[in-house]
Amino acid sequence: MIRQRESSASIGWQSTEKNVNQPDPKGPVRWMVRLFKSISTFVLIFLEQGAVHGLIYLGKPFLHILEKLFWLTLVVVSLYFSVVLSFVSWERYQSKSTVVAIEKDHYYWNTSMPSLTICPLKRLHRPYLLNYCSKNGITNEEDQAELFDFLESLANSSFFNFDSIKHSAKVDQLLDVLQIHPESYMQVIYNLTRDLSRLDDTELRVRTQSNLEFLRTYQTLTEYGICYTTNSFISSNLTASLLLTGKQPPPDDFYSTRVVHNVRYGNLFDGDITYSFIGFEPPISIFYHSPYETLNIAKYQPLTNEAHEYETFSIEIVTTKDFKEDTTISQRGCRFHYESNLTHYSIYTKGICLQECRIQLAYKLCQCIPHFYPNPEGPRAKKVCHYKQLMKCFPRHQKLFLEFKENNNDKKGVPCYCEQNCVDSKVIIEHRQVLKHTQKLIGSIGGLIVVKRYPLVRFSRQLLFTFTDLLVSIGGTAGFFLGFSVLGMVEILYFFTLRLVWYIAGRR
Repeated sequence: MIRQRESSASIGWQSTEKNVNQPDPKGPVRWMVRLFKSISTFVLIFLEQGAVHGLIYLGKPFLHILEKLFWLTLVVVSLYFSVVLSFVSWERYQSKSTVVAIEKDHYYWNTSMPSLTICPLKRLHRPYLLNYCSKNGITNEEDQAELFDFLESLANSSFFNFDSIKHSAKVDQLLDVLQIHPESYMQVIYNLTRDLSRLDDTELRVRTQSNLEFLRTYQTLTEYGICYTTNSFISSNLTASLLLTGKQPPPDDFYSTRVVHNVRYGNLFDGDITYSFIGFEPPISIFYHSPYETLNIAKYQPLTNEAHEYETFSIEIVTTKDFKEDTTISQRGCRFHYESNLTHYSIYTKGICLQECRIQLAYKLCQCIPHFYPNPEGPRAKKVCHYKQLMKCFPRHQKLFLEFKENNNDKKGVPCYCEQNCVDSKVIIEHRQVLKHTQKLIGSIGGLIVVKRYPLVRFSRQLLFTFTDLLVSIGGTAGFFLGFSVLGMVEILYFFTLRLVWYIAGRR
């Protein structure tokens, strides 16, 4: 008996030891059940808090399943409309938050006068060319004359007259001798051109006067080559020196003792105001435009041998004080000058953006760009056209380059999206007349701007739907459909962060 009991005990001990060593197949199931119960308990506790109206009924145990489905459907539908309308508010904030309003308090306005850009046909200074030729061993007068004619016609070329470049087989030989490659066309032209706005002789220099005061005049690089611009907000960023050498010209001592303005303003109490832009030898091309813009080569002005007077009227579009700080480019659909996204220019205007479109179009159609465009260094640099490519490729697409259309029936044209200028003005020429015999009287010709009438209205870009309005709109939508609030959101965040940590830790 004793032996049997010992044997039974031994067998039982072995059986127990076997159960301990072998894993319980139901262990993971029990663990999953306990985890599910803990999660369901935590969710039920959350539902009882009622942070979102309607959820509290989903956690009540005595309600029928149909009642819970009813409340769940209402919550889902309300959440759907809340999200949809919130995205509508967000879309409005991103794309329709600004407006252009009309202002009429014209007694307090200072309206900027239009800007003038004048391009003289006589660009190269012949003594500079002769000196350049003599330094490089070209002493034959015929060769010098042919080179001068070629470079002068190249300096005066643009999209409307590339086929007029004067050339010959001798010119090609001279370019090889002087090692003038397409990439250096514009630099050579610039080196052989005098800056007429910096001549020592006060009476001969290009200058702008408004009574006894002066306006700054800059030698600028345009799509019509080297020209001169006055009464402009942006011309200092478009000087030929800056775009070709990367350096601004040194300060001009001429203006150190004189009253100088960058832009001439006028208001209702000033009466008629004028400024004259003189110092040019005929012939010249005169471009008038907004002081916030550059010349538009598509509006080509024919050459003239006389000065012109323009009686103008301007309507400005301005912005409110905090407009630029409280909005993004995508919201307002316009750019300020310093918000450049261009590769060849450091500032932005719609006109300069169109120039970049022409650069891209030229590179696409002719695999090169004209010489008068600034070309960045490094991998973004583009091949500059040989003069023969200018004569061969560009005249075929003249209308496309100037107007971005193949023909008059082309309504879509080439896609070129450029944002508007946030601050700009519309210049209207009310009367124009030729001032004959000006050169005999003052020794030069130019342009005269006269303002006799001031605008009674102007446009103002304003922020209509602010970020605060966006928060109020989304908050109101969430409150209307879900009974939701900021504190409700805080409750949800608290419950699934801090409270969850304490729940896991066992403090329930």
